[in-house]
Amino acid sequence: MEAIDRERIQHRFTRALTSYDSQADAQHRISRKLASLLPGPVGGHYGRILEIGCGTGGFTRSLIEQCKAEEWVLNDLCEGCREKVSKLFQGCPPRFIMGDAEAIPFPGKFDLIASASAFQWMKEPEKFLGKLARLLEPHGTLLFSTFAPGNLSEIKELTGKGLSYPTASELAGWLSAGFDLRHCEEEIIRLTFNSPLDVLKHLKATGVTATGNGLWTKGMLASFCNRYREQFPAANNQVTLTYRPLYVVAIKK
Repeated sequence: MEAIDRERIQHRFTRALTSYDSQADAQHRISRKLASLLPGPVGGHYGRILEIGCGTGGFTRSLIEQCKAEEWVLNDLCEGCREKVSKLFQGCPPRFIMGDAEAIPFPGKFDLIASASAFQWMKEPEKFLGKLARLLEPHGTLLFSTFAPGNLSEIKELTGKGLSYPTASELAGWLSAGFDLRHCEEEIIRLTFNSPLDVLKHLKATGVTATGNGLWTKGMLASFCNRYREQFPAANNQVTLTYRPLYVVAIKK
């Protein structure tokens, strides 16, 4: 299991803020699908919504299209996200709370807590789900996506580095203490790139490489590229990169 370093995560996602939206194809697809899983009719109303790990606002935008709220509270580890997400709201801006969602307090109770592609960065995910249950109103909704084992499998196989991802059954077990699980679905999103170097550029541009020390020698890089092409070829001399998102909808007991 790769160690989760909050400072490294913050630094690399902050560095990726200007490139993220143009490069995060898989994450945008995940955000749109996750928002579509929100229970109830489009345009449904919530009193208070908390989004964990809002980033540049891709999922925020999809949520705004799906529902309305009296108050939005948005959280991220990177201060630079504040201005980006605030531009998505007309009139009253959201409340932005910067910091580590596992450690900081959040004000009051919420009717909906949502998070796209951020849960995998939690150091103690089971404990964090307990925190979210305490923050929800009775029968409040938890809507989030994370990743399943096999995510970025090409990188893990070639470098031995990567996060440890929970299985769907593990997540279901963690949720059972405070939630009724309504939906749990895995998906495979396989992207193609012209070269292994383009894969590395994509990961850097989306902040995903927030594990490991990121140091490569010329020999290491050449070996990585050669093995990548041999083991993970795609049509037209391209190579693959596999995302395995896991979508969850749960209702607080």
